[in-house]
Amino acid sequence: MILLLTAAFLLALLAALIFGFKFYRLQRELGQLQVFVEQKADTAEHPVATPNARVRIHNSSPALQQLAIALNRLLDRLQTAESRTQAAEAAHKRLVSNISHDLRTPMTSVLGYLEALQMDRSLSLEEIREFVDIAYRKSGLMHELLEAFFQLAKMEAGDMPLQSVPLEINSLVKEQLAGLYPAFQNLSLVPEIEFTEDNLYALGDRLAVERIVSNLLSNSLKYGSAGGHIGVRVDRSGQQIRLEVWDNGPGISAESLPFIFERLYTLESSRSSGSGGSGLGLTIARHLAEKLGGSLEACSVPGERTSFIMQLPEVPR
Repeated sequence: MILLLTAAFLLALLAALIFGFKFYRLQRELGQLQVFVEQKADTAEHPVATPNARVRIHNSSPALQQLAIALNRLLDRLQTAESRTQAAEAAHKRLVSNISHDLRTPMTSVLGYLEALQMDRSLSLEEIREFVDIAYRKSGLMHELLEAFFQLAKMEAGDMPLQSVPLEINSLVKEQLAGLYPAFQNLSLVPEIEFTEDNLYALGDRLAVERIVSNLLSNSLKYGSAGGHIGVRVDRSGQQIRLEVWDNGPGISAESLPFIFERLYTLESSRSSGSGGSGLGLTIARHLAEKLGGSLEACSVPGERTSFIMQLPEVPR
């Protein structure tokens, strides 16, 4: 009997020791977890100071293991949000810097010519007209830039509701080409137009699609007219209506191509140099295309062919 009681006591003591050890490990794990979470909470407002750490639980408890998995998922989302915040802040700083630069340059020019008109009484009538004309053009550039920023801000804030109605793309493209006829004429260019069918209907907002087509045509006129050929092709691709605007101008390098739709990105090559481009036209065009459920992409073989391709959902037949 004594042996049995002694054995039972030892077993109970062993069980108590095992339980105590497990409880101690559990308490230690929870304590470390609490410290880790508090540190993450303290550094959450300072992304640079937030380490790329993970919760590691050495306890075999399934509940604690699941808790560690859930916390690590939360940390992944937190770090992704931190990265996006840093990227957004950097983009915002670049945007403000570029806005300041793009507005300062024409503003300085306008003020310079106006000051000359006011202070220099010896200017001839021809010089006065020339200065006024330059100041007027520079003011127009500032107005276009501010309008582009305003439109982009409205789109990104979701304050620009768009309709989704059937649009006959061939006639819409013809209207935009007719509106740019003087620009083509000034450059002694005749656009090469190809419509594969008489009527092709896409779903979209008329004003938005007109803006996209106008931006793409104006882009080719500004940067691709040196090649002597600008073309437009409208066809069907699967369940999409496809519009291609192409030219054989200087083109876009492979290094620059991935960035041409970014805000305020302009090329250093002759495709943008001295053209007065703000770098917002293509950004706005892509935003609009995507909001309409479509896409806008570009491809280029410099000196041979540069294409901008918009696709919009076709009206169900």
